[in-house]
Amino acid sequence: MATLIKGILYGARKLVQNHSLTVIAVLALAFGIGVQTAIFSVMSAILLRSLPLRDPSSLAMVWEKSPSNHNPKVISPASYPDRHRHNRVFGDLAAVVDIFHFNLTGEGEPEELPAGAVSANFFQMIGVEPVIGRAFLPAEDTRGRDHVVILSHQVWRRRFGANVGILGKSLTLNGKMYRVIGILPADFSWNNRRTDLWVPYVFNLNRDYRAARAVTL
Repeated sequence: MATLIKGILYGARKLVQNHSLTVIAVLALAFGIGVQTAIFSVMSAILLRSLPLRDPSSLAMVWEKSPSNHNPKVISPASYPDRHRHNRVFGDLAAVVDIFHFNLTGEGEPEELPAGAVSANFFQMIGVEPVIGRAFLPAEDTRGRDHVVILSHQVWRRRFGANVGILGKSLTLNGKMYRVIGILPADFSWNNRRTDLWVPYVFNLNRDYRAARAVTL
């Protein structure tokens, strides 16, 4: 203990005598603390903080691997309805596609927005409710009733000025009209991707988005 105290006193005297060394030591200490704080903040956001979902620990992603499927991280749109219908393993099964974009026109400057398509039960299954409006209804992931859209909180504020009046209005997406039915919570995100628009996923091989991932509960 005495040796430690002597060492500390010796170091303190050197720092007082050498101002340049003191400045370098303080800067190095400040830089080290700053880097550690930044790393902890990122790790906390990614690994430690709970996802804004009802029960994230019960969720799993299901993929399909077959000789005809060259991307094992998807499920064929042709096989998903059967998998959902005959599911006896999971509490529920939903599909999500988050790898395409919509062109928004007719509301100010045209803009390409990242979009996701989900089966109608998706938001209910993960326990996320729109803060304004509603989620998709069971029949809205069928052809002819699928032209409805849910906005992310971020695009609602940025593009539409957080105007509640946007609810019930129609947006032109890829040249087609979609009625706004809901606004998602500000803290909602999925798969670490920015997604501004969510639409129902209709299982049709001719749609622009051709492969889905299945989420289970």
